[in-house]
Amino acid sequence: MLLAVVLAGCGGSTSSGSTAGQSTVSKDTVYEFYDKVQFDQTKEQVDAELGITPTESSQMKNSFTYVNEDTSFGVSVLFGENGLATSKTLFYSMTEDLAFLTPKAVTKEQAESIPEGATYDEVKNILGGDGTETSATQIPFEDNKVSYIRVWVNQDGTMLQAVFLTDGTTNNIMFFD
Repeated sequence: MLLAVVLAGCGGSTSSGSTAGQSTVSKDTVYEFYDKVQFDQTKEQVDAELGITPTESSQMKNSFTYVNEDTSFGVSVLFGENGLATSKTLFYSMTEDLAFLTPKAVTKEQAESIPEGATYDEVKNILGGDGTETSATQIPFEDNKVSYIRVWVNQDGTMLQAVFLTDGTTNNIMFFD
């Protein structure tokens, strides 16, 4: 079972855009908080690592969002019943904020051409570049192996989302207009 809380990303390292009082946004800016969160950290460890007070979700138990006020990027973290981080999702204001991480525009036709069970390398070859990791979730019934969601975002906010199972293959490709 995958937990798709919020869509979000990883990818290239070019700079562009403008977010919350910042003139240049980079991959490092986008991933500043996301990269600091590690699975099996306690909430106290995540709080200390990120250095800010999170907002608790009113819709999901043990889910907290940490946002850097200077950049408007952050991370939502789900803590399991054992109190350890089991899922993290990139937080951002608008889908278009991630477009600079996609090296070339993607289309609905490309999404439809990706076969179920394709590997990440196969998907990259079809789309012409890396996707942006927006979510990572440990799957308890698969020995806590990690499943990922990656997106390819166009300048107009349309995007392709791919879910990669713990074996590294896709099981769900969606294009959002």
